[in-house]
Amino acid sequence: MQQNREYISEDEIDLRKLFKTLWSYKKIIILFTSLVVMLSVAYVMTLNPKPIYKGSLLVEIGEYKTTENTFINVDNTNNLKVILEDKFNVNISTPKRTNSLLEIIVSNTNKSKIEEVINQTYNFVIERHTEKLKTYEKYIPTKKVSEINISDEPINKSKKKLIVTVAFVTGFILSIFLVFFIEFIKSIKKEDNV
Repeated sequence: MQQNREYISEDEIDLRKLFKTLWSYKKIIILFTSLVVMLSVAYVMTLNPKPIYKGSLLVEIGEYKTTENTFINVDNTNNLKVILEDKFNVNISTPKRTNSLLEIIVSNTNKSKIEEVINQTYNFVIERHTEKLKTYEKYIPTKKVSEINISDEPINKSKKKLIVTVAFVTGFILSIFLVFFIEFIKSIKKEDNV
């Protein structure tokens, strides 16, 4: 019975001993964690990207009236999307459950360039549809649903506080692992000496 108790006590984790070990290596823990945090702060300070802004314009595709008195879109939005993305290097989004709306999206560091590209794209669509609608008597022209909307806040904000916080936690955990690794190496050396 006593052998059984000794066996169990050897397998138990002594929390006091663990905390004493950590306390005895507090300088290593503080130094290693501080080093990791300083490296992350240096990285974050160099991480100063140019702000990128996003602009968009919602356009309603025009329709023409057929001989059966039904209205049909001047252009297929999927085909138009491919043409515009290739020609103007813009992103085109089509809102769900509609085949007559098109959103022109442009990202750039220069807000005036965003407006210029959106206007060029919109003017291209208008010219294309005006040409197609010439042969029809009754039609609804393609038009802007909204004005050009350019964000005031950049879309590429870096998360500096999050990076430093994660670096602190990671450095602290790694420093504790390092302490226990050092203790493990010392215990192996003691066993070899005996």
